[in-house]
Amino acid sequence: MGKASSSKKVARAARAGGRASGNRQRNLLFPGVIGLIVLLGTGLVAFAANDRKSEANVAPVVNEDHWHAAFGAYICDTFQPAVPTFESPVGIHTHDDGVIHIHPFSSGGAGENATLGVFLEGAGIELSDDTLTIGDQTWREGDDTCGDEDAELIVAQWKDVQSTDAKPALIRRDFNDIRFRDDGEGYTIAFVPEGTTDIPKPESAAQLAELGAADSATATSLPEGEEPPADATTTVPGDPTATTAPAEPSATTLPEG
Repeated sequence: MGKASSSKKVARAARAGGRASGNRQRNLLFPGVIGLIVLLGTGLVAFAANDRKSEANVAPVVNEDHWHAAFGAYICDTFQPAVPTFESPVGIHTHDDGVIHIHPFSSGGAGENATLGVFLEGAGIELSDDTLTIGDQTWREGDDTCGDEDAELIVAQWKDVQSTDAKPALIRRDFNDIRFRDDGEGYTIAFVPEGTTDIPKPESAAQLAELGAADSATATSLPEGEEPPADATTTVPGDPTATTAPAEPSATTLPEG
């Protein structure tokens, strides 16, 4: 056999050996990649499930928590009339009693979604960092005044509005993102002379526990995702002559001190 023929055989053997080695490497690599994908997928599913579980347990919880917060809108030196009764498919509403009733019917009114903005949307009140609109009246920083004094918008927030010595947090921005965090809070949206720090509690503050107890005795909850029926009725607390009213579906907090 000639040298050329022998060289060709050696070359073919080398190529065959290389292909076999490459195939073995690919065969080992493939299950490793599949295993990694499965591991990552399992981890992501577990994380998502854990995250949903955590969100579901952030108060106020759907069909579990039933909170009440005193609420009022104070313009210069006068409180505006209480927000008229309205119902809400997410469970944040009022009964013409100066109280925000917070008992979530769905995730839209629970946990981090339980915000002042959700209540104001249902109430038909528009609030931005510099403008407040209630009905056909608007108050705007820079345009409107209190007497001859420049005025500003502030939300005063009490963690325990019935505590006689509690001082409110004074919030000047991102009003709609303010979260409801506990039962018994109080909120006054105030359009007052610039620099004002003495903002009164809502007029319903003194009766908050009583109003809340009356509402809790008649409140019902809805399954997740279910809206109140159009012909549902809701007891109106605080009015001894009223029995029911038709339900009408609608629609960065600073630490205290």
